[in-house]
Amino acid sequence: MSITRLTFALLTSCILLVSCGGSGDDTGGSSTEQPASVTATTAAWTIADVPVAPGVAMANRYPRAQIDFPGGVVGLPDLVYSQVNGYRQLRLDMYLPPDRSTTHPMVMYIHGGGWQGGHSRQSGAFEDWPSTLAMIASRGYVVTSINYRLGGEEPFPAAIQDVKTALRWLRANAAEFGIDKENFLVWGASAGGHLAGLAGTSCGVTELEPVNLPDELAAESDCVQATIGWYGIYDLAEMGEGGGPGGYFAGQLTAASPATYVDATDGSFLLIHGSTDPVIDYQQSVDFNELLMANGVPSNLHIIPDVAHSYIGTTAESTKAASILALEMSLAFMDEVLQ
Repeated sequence: MSITRLTFALLTSCILLVSCGGSGDDTGGSSTEQPASVTATTAAWTIADVPVAPGVAMANRYPRAQIDFPGGVVGLPDLVYSQVNGYRQLRLDMYLPPDRSTTHPMVMYIHGGGWQGGHSRQSGAFEDWPSTLAMIASRGYVVTSINYRLGGEEPFPAAIQDVKTALRWLRANAAEFGIDKENFLVWGASAGGHLAGLAGTSCGVTELEPVNLPDELAAESDCVQATIGWYGIYDLAEMGEGGGPGGYFAGQLTAASPATYVDATDGSFLLIHGSTDPVIDYQQSVDFNELLMANGVPSNLHIIPDVAHSYIGTTAESTKAASILALEMSLAFMDEVLQ
């Protein structure tokens, strides 16, 4: 017999021995006990267990993912906050602080990208934005970063309606996530700075309200108590009648400008801008700050010298220094107005 056939014969004998229940018991008695190394398995799901609703079921029952960040922070990625008919599901990432025995203020970040691109997990030159947001959560905040409809999907006011929907969704689910419903801050960069400014000034403006909201969201407020704007645009008149990228604001420049809605009821603001920004002139932040203060709104302005849009400097070191400075000032503002 060849070596190959011999090996096959031995393997076959071993398989038959196991399948016949050989246990090595020399007493000759039959035993129903399984060896300790074998675990009996049963089907976790059978056709008899399949639940069926009385009508069409649209709920997303996929198990929720959970990411562990340093310091006891828990990340919940891709939570669906809105499903507008005809569009993709709108999602946000959430970062929960280590102490989840009580409620915490809410910090919502809104990404930039010219209203045409970008996503919830990037910001300027910060290489790992999710970890940065998790670090903020570790300071005692529930932090979210949202995605919204972009210009290629739907023009203004879709994005600000999505922001306002997310604010209402977070309040409607505040008990589940340990959110203080009365303590909300919005924060955005570039196009996100514009949307944050709009959310911070347009509470109760009917023309910007989300449409066809479920009852549980319609019952909630989209007002915020504080706003941070990084290199944002607040008066869109300079865009001209073309209406900005892709004609996103065409014919609606006044309605889309945060400056239009400023009044004494607005919460506190922090505005940060680079002095050499070629994309959005820092004068936007200067003028908006003056308008806020003229209306009795607490506002702070910081112009970082010699950095452009996204706090990009002439060297890697200057970019890092400006980015960290803006983050430090933002954290100090959060602690001042929310804690």
